[in-house]
Amino acid sequence: MVARHGAAATRAAAWFGAGPDADDVVQEAFVKAWQALDRFRPEAPFRPWLIRIVANQTRNTVRGRKRRDALALRALELREGPDPALDALAAERQRTLLAAVRSLRAAERDVVVCRWLLGLSEAETATALGIPNGTAKSRASRALARLRAELTEMEVSHDRA
Repeated sequence: MVARHGAAATRAAAWFGAGPDADDVVQEAFVKAWQALDRFRPEAPFRPWLIRIVANQTRNTVRGRKRRDALALRALELREGPDPALDALAAERQRTLLAAVRSLRAAERDVVVCRWLLGLSEAETATALGIPNGTAKSRASRALARLRAELTEMEVSHDRA
């Protein structure tokens, strides 16, 4: 279970805002998943169920902590390549995207994380977040519109500077 889903769970914890606590969140989520395995429906996909546990554990862990600033640092650690110019450009794009994602409301940010950063389907996203499919779809639509507007505004501001 850990070998197959550990990396996705760690990415999810980081994107949901666990920051430096991501490993602890994932470890606790796996313990909770193991303890609740008898309540898992065998016909349901396992990954969204686990991601939902990770999301809930992340919220529990970071409740009371300031906004998820550590998320950006965690995400930037994931990339390293041979061309410093390309790495700098990619890092700048990541910082811009992360700033735009962070500007979303939590509910919209969670949908963006599940759908596009973790690659879950619409149904898996709904399951992982414990919301109806229609809610996941509408939040995703609103979030993409806000991201487009935010990224356009950031680009215009950058061009003026």
